[in-house]
Amino acid sequence: MKDAIETSTTAFAAIVAIVLIFAAVLGLHSFIETRRRRKARAKNDAEAWTELLGKQLQIAPASVGDTEAAAALDRARRLHYGAVQRLKTAKKTKQLERVRTYALAGLHNLNIMRRRLGKAPGPQGPIPFNAGAGTSAAKLDDNVRDVATGPSTGLPF
Repeated sequence: MKDAIETSTTAFAAIVAIVLIFAAVLGLHSFIETRRRRKARAKNDAEAWTELLGKQLQIAPASVGDTEAAAALDRARRLHYGAVQRLKTAKKTKQLERVRTYALAGLHNLNIMRRRLGKAPGPQGPIPFNAGAGTSAAKLDDNVRDVATGPSTGLPF
C-alpha cells in the first residue's frame, strides 16, 4: 500500500512538472513572438513616418523669407536626416520608436513653417501618448483613446 502511494505521488509530481515545463515553453514562445511583432510594427511605423517626412520636405520650399519659418524648416531637415541615419542602424524597438519620434517632430516643424507662411497645415501625426496626462477626467471624452495611426497602419492621420 505504501509503495502504491509513493508511486502515485511520484507520477503526479512528474505530470505536474511536465505541465509546468510545457507552460513555461509556451509562455517563452509567446513572449518572443510578441517582442518580434512589436519590433516589426515599430520598424514599419518608423519607416512610414520617415518616408512621409521626406516627401513633405521634397514639396517644401527651398528657402523661406521668415526667420522662424526658415529655422523650423532647417530643424525638420535635420530631424529627417537624423531619422534616416538612425533608421539604418536601429536594432531595438526603442531605437525604432525614437526614429518615429524624430520623424513626427520633423512633421511638427514643417507645420510650424507652414503656419508662419500662412499655408494650410500638412499631416499632423498621431495623437500624443500623453495628451490627457495633465487634464482632468471631466474634460476628457469617454471615447478618446490613443490609437496607432499613420501610413503603415492604413488609418487616417
